[in-house]
Amino acid sequence: MNSRIRLVVIGGGIAGAELVRTASSKKALDVTLIEPKPRLEVQALYPEYLVGKAKVEDMTAPLYPFCQQVGANFVNDRALNLKEGRVICTRGEVEYDVLVIAAGTQQNYFGIEGAERTFSISTLNETIRARQFIERKSPEKIIIVGSGLTGVETALVLADSLDSSIYLIEAKDRLLPQFSSGVSSKVWKWLSSKDVKLLTSTTVSKVGQEMVTFSDGNSIDCDMPIWTAGIKPSELVESLDLPKHQGWLQTDPYLRVRDEIFALGDNAWIEIDGRMATQTGIEAERQARHMCRNLTQMVDELSLKPYNILASTDTPIALISTGKGCAVGVYGGLCLAMPSGLLHALKIWIDKSIANRYK
Repeated sequence: MNSRIRLVVIGGGIAGAELVRTASSKKALDVTLIEPKPRLEVQALYPEYLVGKAKVEDMTAPLYPFCQQVGANFVNDRALNLKEGRVICTRGEVEYDVLVIAAGTQQNYFGIEGAERTFSISTLNETIRARQFIERKSPEKIIIVGSGLTGVETALVLADSLDSSIYLIEAKDRLLPQFSSGVSSKVWKWLSSKDVKLLTSTTVSKVGQEMVTFSDGNSIDCDMPIWTAGIKPSELVESLDLPKHQGWLQTDPYLRVRDEIFALGDNAWIEIDGRMATQTGIEAERQARHMCRNLTQMVDELSLKPYNILASTDTPIALISTGKGCAVGVYGGLCLAMPSGLLHALKIWIDKSIANRYK
């Protein structure tokens, strides 16, 4: 390893930005961030923004001034491929000694006809488009496909803010299938109290302009379909010839994919001692900080330290907005419902503080 390490980070989301922030303080590292978007986006606030309870500046941070401030290089370009120690971008190439891929995800439509024409809140631009439609059309019937965290929070904030009929569609037998059945049951009580209609064990077969059709042949008229049903690795990750698990970059206990290539955040499959890391902000930040410590190990020519997962799929950690300024806390199978107002304030403070950290 050279006396100075050229560290290149692909992806300016939470994992990538946190690694740039922490690693740039190390004198032996020359840090470069590659990201096509001009700003970091905090997706956890998208449902709040959808109904005007969060501003764009609350959930974004411009990346160029951030990189300038910490002394990193910012390449505002799209990474397309890797070749012999270089990242091939749209407008050029960037050489690296150590590469960290934190390229995030993209919406997964599972090949369902018409699904790509739905509204999405997976990116800021799509969320802005959805909010503009709501303000312009005041939809009477909204169907949300997918009852993970994003789908549930979207249903709850819309139910609080709009005089609309809201349907939540879930292919599995209960909402929030990534959490325990007890958590699912408690959150369902809030949804039902707001007259949100839940259809479980229901799969979508087609999305038309004014109708959603299900695999059993039934259908529901719809003014606004919103798709939150799943994610998949980014186009870059899909194209790379690297070890993968179900399409995600497969890491070892040191977050390494191969040789001097590492992966963090949502595009990585991180499974250690039978525990799998969740695709959450808390995990992304922890992984980035651990990666920074291992970079110091590399500089000093010491052995890498294995990563220790905090929020695993069997012990998830989350704060879930339940509407009207309330939230619940989740740790594993436990669901803390009180004090709901304080929990919501804590959630919003945490989400906003992420963007503020990079300003």
